[in-house]
Amino acid sequence: MVTNKNGVTTIKVNLDDVKDGKLTDYFEPEIEYLLLKENDNPEAQIGEIAKLVAYQGKLFVFDWYINKSIQIFDRQGKFLNRIHSFGEGPEQYMELADFQVVQDTIYVLAHPKKIMKFDLQGRFINEFKINVVGRTFYYDTKSNLFFIYERSETDNLVSTVDHSGELIEDHFASNPNIFVGNMGDPYNFFEEIDDFYFTKSYNDTLYRYESGHFRPRIIFDYGHLKMNHSQMIEKKSQMNGNEFFEYSKNNMGMSFSPFGFSNSKYLMTRLNNNGKAYVSIFDKQNQTFEIINFKIENDIDESFDFYSPVYKLENNEVAIAYRGASLYNIAVEKKQTMSDEDWKAYQEGKGKDFIEAAFYAKESENYVLMILKTKK
Repeated sequence: MVTNKNGVTTIKVNLDDVKDGKLTDYFEPEIEYLLLKENDNPEAQIGEIAKLVAYQGKLFVFDWYINKSIQIFDRQGKFLNRIHSFGEGPEQYMELADFQVVQDTIYVLAHPKKIMKFDLQGRFINEFKINVVGRTFYYDTKSNLFFIYERSETDNLVSTVDHSGELIEDHFASNPNIFVGNMGDPYNFFEEIDDFYFTKSYNDTLYRYESGHFRPRIIFDYGHLKMNHSQMIEKKSQMNGNEFFEYSKNNMGMSFSPFGFSNSKYLMTRLNNNGKAYVSIFDKQNQTFEIINFKIENDIDESFDFYSPVYKLENNEVAIAYRGASLYNIAVEKKQTMSDEDWKAYQEGKGKDFIEAAFYAKESENYVLMILKTKK
């Protein structure tokens, strides 16, 4: 159930309403398979995709964990260039935290404590120092400010800085009564049509930035399933790390997990309840809410069922990613369950794009993107 009062949307979450979901319930009935090709070029080889952004016909792949770089591909999967300036001096970074592409500029949140700017070809423009250690960030073109999320256990969760790095304001002061955990939070900021939301793991609220303040705008009401924050704080203080991890798996209660996307149609993210994950789907246009089981039935090409997309591309496009070799193994396993006649019909029919992509990418350790379009 969805209710609205004084500009605040409250979503009642009831696990009795959980159902199975199909791709065509939420997406157009087609999947585009796109291999990000490496072609024996080591600079094009992707370690892990932490974030994927599409902008003006290009795909920007963020690999902070292994390659510490941002790789640039065209929409045919051809590698173009990468940002890789590892070092301790000017125009270099020791670590990458996050990036955003806006107004024909690649903004990079980097360490030690800086924001760097590059053009769309990956060429360095300039940089400026900041006084906070950021984990994720968002550049708001309306206020012309950068909003930097530090980490869970800080005096203030979010700080704003201008283009000179000057600290403008802090938001979300620490609260000893709220359990914050140590979730990495790869996604904290979700775009809205003219604004943006901030949220984090274990919260039940998405805050929209308006007129210099973050205000509650979407609240998940978990009822009796909600997390007992005081109990979690108490248990964490009494247990070592491994003990608390085991305890929390079955005693966390329900909480928001900011893995997902927001576009003009949906806010599609995840909810966790005592170790079990669900897909949370808020239809912004129709003001309706659904909660479905984590794996979504692929009724488009029946290749395999998979988790909900987490990468927002352009317009109404979203994506998930699988390594080429993994996709090939899935195709082989599917073939083994079918007769020769059924396999031939599938390969020439609804499974054509999937099979072509899987066999084309079978020796590739790079990723194949499965691109979907949300329903209008």
